[in-house]
Amino acid sequence: MKTKSIAIAATVGTFAVAALLFALPAIAVTSARQNSDIQQSQSGTTQEARLSVGQTLTLTSVAGGYREIGTSVNGTAAASLTFRVTGAFTGGYALSMTGVTITVNGTAYVISSGSAELGRYGVRMAGQGQAGSAQFLFASRDLGGFGSSNFGVLRVDLTSVSQEFGLRLLVTVHK
Repeated sequence: MKTKSIAIAATVGTFAVAALLFALPAIAVTSARQNSDIQQSQSGTTQEARLSVGQTLTLTSVAGGYREIGTSVNGTAAASLTFRVTGAFTGGYALSMTGVTITVNGTAYVISSGSAELGRYGVRMAGQGQAGSAQFLFASRDLGGFGSSNFGVLRVDLTSVSQEFGLRLLVTVHK
């Protein structure tokens, strides 16, 4: 009985050591990649957005869709958002919306007011806006350039009267 317990413990221990040996290279690569990203942003090699007050940014969808929250209804969606830089700070930028249209299943919502914040490196933006009784929150992330275009992902949570929509759009970013 004692020999059987020792054999089982030795087998389990052997498998645990083998699993650890296979996992260590993957952990080391992931850790090195994260440390490299942190060092790059701390060393200043990541390029700052360098925007100026009065400059405009435009996000225009090239593809996307929506899902009505609480139902299984979904379909196509589009958006065009234009912002003006109203403040430039060490940690990022303050933006105001100058022209925003969000189209959900053929219904266009023209946003009358709103604001956003953009990070120092121009990678992440978040904000909110209003169009009559419709309100929305959004977040975007810059994916970088491909060819002569710069792309991003825009996520929008839009509420209008008794409906709420979740949108996810691929956008081009123009500065």
